[in-house]
Amino acid sequence: MKVTCNRAALHEAIQLASSIVPSRTPKPVLQCAKLDFDQQEKKLTVLATDNEISIKYTVPQVQVLSSGSAVVPAERLAAILHETTDETVDLEVTGTTCQICGKDSRFRIYGQEPGDFPVVGPMGQEKGIEVKAGVLRRLIHLTAFAAARENTRYAINGVLWEQRGKKLRMVATDGRRLARVDGEVISDEKGTERNAVVSIKAMLVLERILTDPDETIHVAFTENQVFTRTALVEVAGNLVQGRFPKYEDVIPTGCDKKVQIQSEGLRSAVRRTALLTNEQSRGIQLSFSGENLCFSSNTPEAGEAEINMKVEYQGAPLKVGFSPQYLLDMLRVVDEAEVTFEFVDGSKPGLMRAGRDFLYVIMPVSV
Repeated sequence: MKVTCNRAALHEAIQLASSIVPSRTPKPVLQCAKLDFDQQEKKLTVLATDNEISIKYTVPQVQVLSSGSAVVPAERLAAILHETTDETVDLEVTGTTCQICGKDSRFRIYGQEPGDFPVVGPMGQEKGIEVKAGVLRRLIHLTAFAAARENTRYAINGVLWEQRGKKLRMVATDGRRLARVDGEVISDEKGTERNAVVSIKAMLVLERILTDPDETIHVAFTENQVFTRTALVEVAGNLVQGRFPKYEDVIPTGCDKKVQIQSEGLRSAVRRTALLTNEQSRGIQLSFSGENLCFSSNTPEAGEAEINMKVEYQGAPLKVGFSPQYLLDMLRVVDEAEVTFEFVDGSKPGLMRAGRDFLYVIMPVSV
């Protein structure tokens, strides 16, 4: 079995495979990627799975000299391709040994039996929706950061997808903050309504494959899986089981205190104020009064910080404490030059908006 392929294209595929293989597992075959060489169809397919997420990547720019399969350690192959500078590489497989050759190099790595690799079935054959990659990537980018990573409330260890016709909404929360954003799909099954919670790991894989903002992406759901297909990559991921919280209940209403703030200025003020916080005193205080916003922090063993910013604040004077990290996390993902703060009072959650379709709820902390 032998193939000649573009090194960069193969490296991209193996890197993606490496992102899902487990670092520790009692099944070494799960740390591998399966390479299927098809001479008749002139293609090389890379498969990887951790039994929760599966990837099928068709590598372009290949010359398949003979058909067959190989199962090789994904991270080891990725490292070799990363350090190799040749434009093309030759892969030749004998038994469970894969040889990678460049102009001045030759590597032989030992893999597993192809028959031991888990079966990765057809992906995304179901009817679903079509959405622009740029839209889908933006929705993922604006929500995945707010999802819980380790929580006994398993249903919030993922991002909620809500589809109502051509409207697609994503929501994520970790119990202390919530991000919600809306987008539009290109086409859908008429009258379709869907609710599904997609795992964070699957969301991050999807974000990586959405490289061309103008590409049309196919997304389909079954009872327990989500399927996504681009021109080169197919991804299948298990859905998170359980009930997602009623997020509408935590979004503040009747906010009569509002202020617009430059994103970059807010980011700078929060970062500087947070310099004098510690593990015990993680919050910073925001004091709104007329045309002034004062950021302050106070840590007995470290000292005090105070940053003042000129703003156009509407409402009665207000003091509220927030986690600086949660503010910075939100400011890291938004592109808008301005964000809007809305409050009911200092003891209620704060509401931040950026653009027309993104909102962020953040719980106050004691300072």
